[in-house]
Amino acid sequence: MLVTSSLQFNPNTFENPLEFHPWRWKELDSHVVSKNFMPFSGGPRQYAGAEYNRVFMATFFHVLLAKYRWMKIKAGKIYRKPVLWFGEGIHVKVSDK
Repeated sequence: MLVTSSLQFNPNTFENPLEFHPWRWKELDSHVVSKNFMPFSGGPRQYAGAEYNRVFMATFFHVLLAKYRWMKIKAGKIYRKPVLWFGEGIHVKVSDK
């Protein structure tokens, strides 16, 4: 399985790859972007349900963030290997706003 987020940790392609910089794609050549940006694991090609998935996820996150509040109760160490992973887990309390 290809972990597409690992492509963004390449220091040969991105300056400071672990730093949050959402505009870094504007600074790259289009050839470099086409080889290093893979939405839905398909590169420039996307599967048929990509737009439906975007709308579904946007609606889900809107409801989750607009109607609920999260409070961290207990958290372990956070790892990036290359995906986000919580070693001992993370416990949160979710309540209505």
